[in-house]
Amino acid sequence: MNIDFHVHGLLSKRKDFNENFFLNEIKYAKENKIDGIILCEHFNAICFNVIYKYLEENYIYEGNRYMVDGVAIFPALEVNVKGKGHVIIAGDRDDIMDIHKILEQYMEKENLIEFEELLDMSDIYNCLKIGAHPCRKGHKLFKHSEESLKRLDAIDLNAKDIFRKGETKAKNELIELSKKLSVNIVTGSDSHTPLQIGAIFTTFNKECSTIEEIRKAIKSEEYSINISDLLPFKVYSSKVLKRYLMSTGQYNANMNFNL
Repeated sequence: MNIDFHVHGLLSKRKDFNENFFLNEIKYAKENKIDGIILCEHFNAICFNVIYKYLEENYIYEGNRYMVDGVAIFPALEVNVKGKGHVIIAGDRDDIMDIHKILEQYMEKENLIEFEELLDMSDIYNCLKIGAHPCRKGHKLFKHSEESLKRLDAIDLNAKDIFRKGETKAKNELIELSKKLSVNIVTGSDSHTPLQIGAIFTTFNKECSTIEEIRKAIKSEEYSINISDLLPFKVYSSKVLKRYLMSTGQYNANMNFNL
């Protein structure tokens, strides 16, 4: 089972949800042999709730996943924490919605949730906790206490970081941090457009339909990491597409988008 642990359903957290755009992401996931994605939209995205309302109204929920045209969509959110850094929290749909509701009081840059408080909340809901691009410039989750970082279930080898730093440097940073914390590495495309999906993914030795099954597979290291030779092209072309759609103002909820 091939999983992308870092996918966004919106072009930008400041933009509307567009059904055609989202379904193009699913189409590209299938074409790139991605069986499942962790849909970790930014917790402060203006249309966070709209995405899950759409999924609930249109697709079957089994285990901890919505099945969208054969692709498993695991509910999640990407959360900014105080002191810099992002954390991906994945879990049962109702738990993710509960957490999102609680986080409404922490939406502003001046009032972000403490890393440890988010970890505590995630443990109460038995969620999967992934350190998103922990060594990225301007984010640097790795600067938080080692004690707190060790509570993560995994850290994210991210396609954007590989594009910016080069594969060797990006991988070595994560490997060093992984060894220091005894926390395993998974992968995420960090896609905001369909074009970036398939740049990098994690292959599990078995099918996973629940977050707990994914957690156990990560802990037991029953998986491998795959980086596409097309990663630079995928990330760059996705970046160009996003900039174009943002600058022209054509992207909205009703845009007839198709790639």
